Amino acid sequence: MVFSMIWTSTLETLYMVFFSTLFSLLIGFPIGILLTVTKEGNILERPKLNKVLDFIINTLRSFPFIILMILLFPLSRIIVGTTIGSTAAIVPLSISAAPFVARMIEGALNEV
Repeated sequence: MVFSMIWTSTLETLYMVFFSTLFSLLIGFPIGILLTVTKEGNILERPKLNKVLDFIINTLRSFPFIILMILLFPLSRIIVGTTIGSTAAIVPLSISAAPFVARMIEGALNEV
């Protein structure tokens, strides 16, 4: 009984981690590349776009997850159809992790 509950919870956690990681990479990777190429002195120099993206990423990175999760309930309901459960948790997890991924990609590309 207890082992069954632990196994189910472990599988749900792995499910949430896998898909939120996948979606945060799909969102954050292009944003990180866009941040790098629009920076002053780079390929597609667009300082205004870079500043806007930079502001959005810094704001989302500093937002507490629980507040972001509550704010994203309507989006979860639109995308998944519910705000409760493992599948619904993937939406706020992905959106909250994407700015961190974007910043890491930007840093890695700046080092190259």
